[in-house]
Amino acid sequence: MTDIDAPGDGYAFCVPTLSQYGIPVRSGDYWVGADLATKWLEKNLEGNRKTSAVRVRRYAKAMAEGRWKLTHQSIAFDEKGRLIDGQHRLLAVIHSKTVVPMRVHVGADPSTFSVIDTGYGRAASQFMRVANANIVKGAARIILFAEQCKVNGGEVAHMHRGTFDNDVIFETVDQWPELQEYSANASRIYRACGSSSTNMLAVLAQASRGSNPKAIESFSEKMILGEDMSKGDPVLLLRNRAIARMDRSLSYRDKTVLYGTTVKAWNAHARGEKLKFLRFIYDEKSEEGMLPVSAGKGSTGMREKIPEVY
Repeated sequence: MTDIDAPGDGYAFCVPTLSQYGIPVRSGDYWVGADLATKWLEKNLEGNRKTSAVRVRRYAKAMAEGRWKLTHQSIAFDEKGRLIDGQHRLLAVIHSKTVVPMRVHVGADPSTFSVIDTGYGRAASQFMRVANANIVKGAARIILFAEQCKVNGGEVAHMHRGTFDNDVIFETVDQWPELQEYSANASRIYRACGSSSTNMLAVLAQASRGSNPKAIESFSEKMILGEDMSKGDPVLLLRNRAIARMDRSLSYRDKTVLYGTTVKAWNAHARGEKLKFLRFIYDEKSEEGMLPVSAGKGSTGMREKIPEVY
């Protein structure tokens, strides 16, 4: 890498000239690698907030995948050369073993330390100018969860808030125009019976690319109207769960169960099958492996694999 590099966006990044204290002699946009990051972390201000391993991993992943973007937010040193902002980004550089562009500010007023990063984080939905942005954002996250499960051979992946960075969510929304197409439909289903709109939207979007997309209309009508159903209809079983408020919990386990049961109901409907019961069993505390659902509802450590949308 050369000392000066000018990418297509017009920014020029250089290797900083360091003072006798090991920090840049002036503010600027610089290439930062593990050596610099390690040196600068030695200047970390005592009393800086406790580091978050989750945040470091997220940043490192973005850097390793080439998704790291230069923003207005700076690595900041105060007038005494102490690092007052940027420890997570610098730790991520070390963990990712990459060299990334960063904006660096030197000579900051030490009194500003108390107000750095004290505001609320911005959710992806705040940046998306689409209808039903909150629903679309949540459904995009569930689709990413489903894709990870597929890569894991059906084993349950993480679905915690913050697992996926905003830029990954934006990219997923762009790649899945069906999310916007079916968002109003998912909202109608929620208003009719209380079924989670984000979960429903994720399943409908995937179903539109599945083996029987024509079945979406009848599936949605049954969920909304509650008509033309008889015993064993998978949509009736799913709708009854929603009406009974069985899917209202926000816990990780219950979100997993909700997605699994919704996919099971859709798959049976799309195939024209009847079901005696509708359930998805997942015990997140168990250390045992996956067990078949036929082992019984009360079995300890039961974990079904996440089914793919038919």
